[in-house]
Amino acid sequence: MSGIKTLSLFSGAGGLDVGFHMAGFKIVACVELESKYCKSLEENRSRGVFFDKGTVIHNMDIRAFDPSIYKDQGIECIIGGPPCQTFSAAGRRSGGVIGTQDLRGQLYEEYCNILDVIKPRVFVFENVYGLPGANNGGPWREIVKAFSEHGYELHAEVIDAADYGVPQHRERLVMVGVRNGSFCFPMPTHGPDSLSGEPLVSVEKAIASLQVPGETKGSGLGGLYGHLLPEVPEGLNYAFFTAEMGHPEPVFAWRSKFHDLLYKVNRKEPCRTLKASPGKFTGPFHWNSRHFTIDELKRLQSFPDQYEIVGSYGQCVEQIGNSVPPRLAYCIAESVKGQIFSSEKVCAKLDLRPPYFKSTFRQRQRERSQQFKVVAANAIKEKYGCLTEYSDPEAVQPKTEKIFVYRPTKYLRELSAKKIKGVSQQSQVLITEAGTHIRIDMDEQCSGKQALLHVEIKISGLKKYLPKFDTLSLSANVSEISEVFFCWKEVEAALVGRSKFFTLIDIYGHYANRGDVVDVEFSIENRSNRKLAELISFFSQTSNCGDFISEEVLLTKFELTRQELESAIDSMRALRYDVRTWVSHPIIGRGRVICTYPFPLLSPKAMVESKVKFSTEEVVYVDSV
Repeated sequence: MSGIKTLSLFSGAGGLDVGFHMAGFKIVACVELESKYCKSLEENRSRGVFFDKGTVIHNMDIRAFDPSIYKDQGIECIIGGPPCQTFSAAGRRSGGVIGTQDLRGQLYEEYCNILDVIKPRVFVFENVYGLPGANNGGPWREIVKAFSEHGYELHAEVIDAADYGVPQHRERLVMVGVRNGSFCFPMPTHGPDSLSGEPLVSVEKAIASLQVPGETKGSGLGGLYGHLLPEVPEGLNYAFFTAEMGHPEPVFAWRSKFHDLLYKVNRKEPCRTLKASPGKFTGPFHWNSRHFTIDELKRLQSFPDQYEIVGSYGQCVEQIGNSVPPRLAYCIAESVKGQIFSSEKVCAKLDLRPPYFKSTFRQRQRERSQQFKVVAANAIKEKYGCLTEYSDPEAVQPKTEKIFVYRPTKYLRELSAKKIKGVSQQSQVLITEAGTHIRIDMDEQCSGKQALLHVEIKISGLKKYLPKFDTLSLSANVSEISEVFFCWKEVEAALVGRSKFFTLIDIYGHYANRGDVVDVEFSIENRSNRKLAELISFFSQTSNCGDFISEEVLLTKFELTRQELESAIDSMRALRYDVRTWVSHPIIGRGRVICTYPFPLLSPKAMVESKVKFSTEEVVYVDSV
């Protein structure tokens, strides 16, 4: 049977729609909020490619959509998956997963309402693989209960798109709801779990015809980390430059970055999941150390070449990254057609999973991870001759350096070996290296001001990343609480200057995925604003960062009113501490607070309001006077 009338919800750029069209489904209408996605749908509809010219495209919020206009119109299938941010790994890193407490997480209710009106024979719901485990499974149970109560028998699996011929490892949750009857997922069409033994589709095979003969390896992307990309072996990422991989000159702490930073594809295998909003240094990158073209990315997501994605490069990347791979959608659609819309109840084109089937894609994922160290070791031996074994750091002879630091702007440091004449406010900094310890003594040198605040910072666990040093301490006398920022700038400068690292966060590790190696302690004496000083000291401890803390706990612990707490958090954010609440990050939900790092965000491009980005900063040396 062909031409099965289908309504597409949360259509995006049309990945599900394309796959279902290829399997013989007729997309009657699409509902999509984002106008830039609708432009891609409209472009392909106007050319009659994968959509009939009569397909209606509703550019609107699903909550404003009136399904009654399609009641009794013969629609037998509904497809689509609500936005996934509230359940995704990216959502967890942003500030936590609140699932159905977030409005986006409640959109499944609109899905259910539309099912009630149209009453299709089957629906296909797609979402992130982490949904069943989010918040201990609570939101997932809520969603399953809702769909079940609307008269559908549910069948759900987490599957890897690579097992269905997509040149990309992309794990997604697929749920098929059947009003009358049952459903069985198709067997993998590729890989070791398939009956045919057809190999997984590699990146190289997928984009071979798009390659320019004789293309040479690029020199990198520029910027803070771009020059490192050419050295990354195929299949690896930033972790190649860590002590854990045996790199002789570590640049990053273990698990200090998202796993796609500097990720370069292994051309002989499927790539990792394409991202919708990658940063400048976020892969996957081509093996020639460059970004993939839009045509290449379409192939990696299994879009047909003749399907148009409309917009700028960034808009196209977003649309492709947010799409369901059409090849995966096709396999699901073929199975639905064969089992739900065929009188013989058989799937003619795809084998079905037997009851005892158990996928091995997670096991294979672990096996690939184990190979990364082997690949890294071979690359390091080739360049450096041998791996580095990191043991206890050797003691170094004590030595002291004295500098004067003047800051014409918040982020610009001017350094001099002598006190700078004509500058009313500067800091004298003594840096002493004694054995495996770095000591920083910082005293503000200013006219007419008295140093009223005393700051103490202690960091331990550095030896894994700075082989010669294990601990650092700073003792500073400053006149204003805002100068806590400058204390941390001196800490960062001392550590970065004695290592290959670029920022303090590189050494400390990303707050959501730390290796718990570097430990920070902090104290500040500030009698003029004791409560703020206490709150800063509390959040400037490693043990109090990176996890949610109840507002009620903070109110009680520091004897604050809610207004005082809100004011103190605003003051910390003004000091560039990344303290997040539901006001700054609605995904967190009310009543919870999280401080991501025990130190301020020190880069001028690090945004406290949203995700953190880093760039190089200029350091100017002036002649001593």
